[in-house]
Amino acid sequence: MKKLFCILLTLAMVFGGVLSVAAEYEIWLEQEFVYDDTFTLGDVNDDGAINAMDSYYVKTAIAGVCEIELNSSASDFDANSQLSAPDSYSLKLCLAGAKTTADFENGKPTYKLTVAGNDLSGYSFVLPVGTTDEDNAYVAYRLLFKYIRYLTGVELPVYYGEAETEHAITFNVFDPVEDEYGRTLGYDGMKYEVVDGNLNIYGTWRGNMYAAYEIIEQFLGVRFFSDSQTFVYKQRVSDIPEGTSVEIIPQLRYRFVKQTYSTNGALTHYFAHKHNGSHFYAFTEKRFGTLTGDLYGNAHSFMYYWQMGTGTMPPEGTLNPDGSVMTLAQRYEAKMASGEPKDQFLWQPCATDKTQYDIIFNGMLDCARMAMSWGYSTPYIEEGLTSFSFSICDNSLFCSCRNCTKIKRNEGFSGLYIELYNKACDDILNYYPGAHIYGIIYAKDTPKTVLPRENLIIQYCGVSCHNHIINMEECYPGGGQLNEYTNSVDVESLKYWGDACKQTGAELWYWIYPVNYHYLLADTPNIPNLYYNTKFLLDECGVTGIAHEGNYEGNGYSFEHLKAYMVSRLMWDTDMTYDEWNEIMKEYLYIYYGPGYEYIFEYIEMHTEAGDQCGTCFVNNFDRPGDMFSYEYLGENYEEMRGLIESALEMTDNPDQIVRLEQLMVCCDFMALSALHTEWYVENGNEELYKERYTWMYNKLVEYDMTVFSSDLYSVPSTCDFSANPMVQIYGSGTRRPGIYP
Repeated sequence: MKKLFCILLTLAMVFGGVLSVAAEYEIWLEQEFVYDDTFTLGDVNDDGAINAMDSYYVKTAIAGVCEIELNSSASDFDANSQLSAPDSYSLKLCLAGAKTTADFENGKPTYKLTVAGNDLSGYSFVLPVGTTDEDNAYVAYRLLFKYIRYLTGVELPVYYGEAETEHAITFNVFDPVEDEYGRTLGYDGMKYEVVDGNLNIYGTWRGNMYAAYEIIEQFLGVRFFSDSQTFVYKQRVSDIPEGTSVEIIPQLRYRFVKQTYSTNGALTHYFAHKHNGSHFYAFTEKRFGTLTGDLYGNAHSFMYYWQMGTGTMPPEGTLNPDGSVMTLAQRYEAKMASGEPKDQFLWQPCATDKTQYDIIFNGMLDCARMAMSWGYSTPYIEEGLTSFSFSICDNSLFCSCRNCTKIKRNEGFSGLYIELYNKACDDILNYYPGAHIYGIIYAKDTPKTVLPRENLIIQYCGVSCHNHIINMEECYPGGGQLNEYTNSVDVESLKYWGDACKQTGAELWYWIYPVNYHYLLADTPNIPNLYYNTKFLLDECGVTGIAHEGNYEGNGYSFEHLKAYMVSRLMWDTDMTYDEWNEIMKEYLYIYYGPGYEYIFEYIEMHTEAGDQCGTCFVNNFDRPGDMFSYEYLGENYEEMRGLIESALEMTDNPDQIVRLEQLMVCCDFMALSALHTEWYVENGNEELYKERYTWMYNKLVEYDMTVFSSDLYSVPSTCDFSANPMVQIYGSGTRRPGIYP
C-alpha cells in the first residue's frame, strides 16, 4: 500500500452508483460505492494533464535511455500490464485528437480482471452438485458474481458439478473436521489457488464466503471500510496469477465486533469483516454458515431465563387478539412475557439453590426452543459452534447464603459460578449431546480446585485498566484504577484460565472494552493497545475468541470506526506485524479522511501520547473523559495537533471527508480548550483566540447536530458560555474523579 499511496492524487467524488439485489437477498441492501481514481489514463506523470510531456515520458521509458518514474496503469492503453510501442502510439492518437482516452476505457473501476493471464470471458462458476441457495457456497458464488459483474462488467455463467467452459472458478466444500482425503480447514478456514488457469476455492461452513471476500478485496480493489459505503480502487488490469495459493485458518474461533452489530447489511459489512459472532441473530441461517457463539441471550442471560422459567405457556390453539392461532414462537414469547421480570443490575440468582437453578435451566431450554421456532436454529449445536448462554447478570451482587459463602471461601467468586456453569454443562448433554455452555465471569480471583468442563466456554470480561497494555508494568497498584484492579491481576487470572481450559478442553474467550460508551467527544487514546493486547491474549493466554465492544451510538466523530475496522482485520489475520497494522491503519485513514491521512496518523500518535502521559489508569466504559488525557500535554501541544487536522483539511475537497475532519477537530478543540480554559481565558492569557476557537467548536456542534452523550442526560448547551470549562459546561461537574488530579 505504501507504494500505492505515492501515486494517489485526489479522491474522486462519491458516485451515485449502487448495487441493489434486494430481490434475491433481503440483506443485500443498497450499497454506495466510493471510487478512487488512482490514475487517469494518459496522465502518466500524474501532473493532472495529458500532454506532450506524457508522450515524452512513455517514449523515454520504452527506450530505457534513463530511469524515469511513471504511472504504469496510466500508460497501459492496451491493458496488457506491459509498456510498449502500442501504448505510445495510442497516446499519440489521443494527443492528435484521433482518439480520446474514453475509447480505451469501459467505465468500470477494474478495466480487466484476468486469471493466470486469461480473459474472464472463457470462465464460468462451478458449484458442487446439489448446491441450493441455502448453502454458503452459493452465497459465496453470488458475492463473486455480483462484484465481478458490477466492477468489471463481466457476467459469468454458473454450472453444477462440471464446467462447460475452458476454465472455471470452482467452489469446493470441505468437511470442517476432515474429509475423505484427510484435508481440513477447520470451521472457518478458506483456501484459494490457481492451477492450470483454474481458480479453485475451498472452504467449510463459512470458508467459501470468506474466500470470496478475500478475492474481492485483493483483486477487485474493494475495501469494506464503512457500514454505509464501500471503497473501490480504480485498476487498469488485475490478474490472479498462476501458482497463487492462499490459505487462512483463523486462530480465533469466535470473532465479534459490536460496532458492526446494527449495520446496513450483513453481506456489505459484517461478514465482509470475517465476523462470525452470533449476536447478529437475524443471520444465523445455514446459508451464512452458522454463526459461532450463543444461540440466545448472550451475556446476562439469567434474567431472560428466570422470566421465561416463571412464565405460563399458553396452550396449543390459543388465539391472538386478531383471531389467528398462535404460532409456537408466539406461545413461547407469551410465556416469557407472563413471567417474573428481573433487573440485571440489581439481581443475581443463588448459585447453590436447586429450585432457582431448575427455573433458570428450564428457562434456558425454552428460550432456545423459542429461538429455534423463529427459524434461527442451527444443525451444528452438537459441533459446539452454537452454544447456550448461561451467564450471570451485569453486577457483582453475588449470593452470600451459607452454601454459597462456603464455596466462595475455598473457590472464590469465579469458582462459585463456574461450578454452576459446570452443572449446566452436564445437564445440557441430556437434551443436546455435544452442546456447549457459554458463561461470563467478571471476578479476577481463581478457584483452588474447580476446573471448567470440556464443553464450557468461559467469557472473561477484562475491566481493569484500559490505558495500559495488559501485560505491561506501567499498570501498578494504586495507579488510580477506578475499580482498584490492575492489569497484572488480569494477567494472572487469564493465564490461570488458559491453563485450566487447556487441561480440560474448555475454551477461553475475552471480552474487551476499548470504547468510551458515553462521552462521545472524548475518544479513548489507546489504539496501539488493541494490537498488543490481542497478540498477548492469543500467544500467552490461549484465548480462542474475542468480543470487541464498539460504541452503541456508532460514534464516528473520532476513531471508534477505525478501532472496529482495525480489530476486525487483526482478528482474521492474527499473524500481522505491528508495521503491517500501521499500514492498514494508514490506508483506512486515507479512505476515511483523504490525501492528508499522514497528518491524521501523526495526530493519532499525539492523541495516544496524551493518554500515556495522563499519569493514571482508567476504565474506558465507566471512567470520566477528564481522567483519560494529560491536560498538560494537550495544552502544550494543542496548536500542533489542531494544525495537523487543518493540514489534512487543506488536502481534500470531498464533502464526506471534510465533515469527518471538522468533527474530529471539534473533539480536538473540546479536549484542549478544557485543558486551557484557566490559562487562556480565566487568566486572560489568550482570551480572544479562546473565544474564537470555542465559538467555532460550538457552531459545528450545532451545525452537525452532534450527539455528545450516549443518552439524553447531556446535550449541546443552548448557549456558548466562555466562562465555563467546555468539559464542565457539556458534561457537568463530575468529569474528573476526586483525588486523581489536582
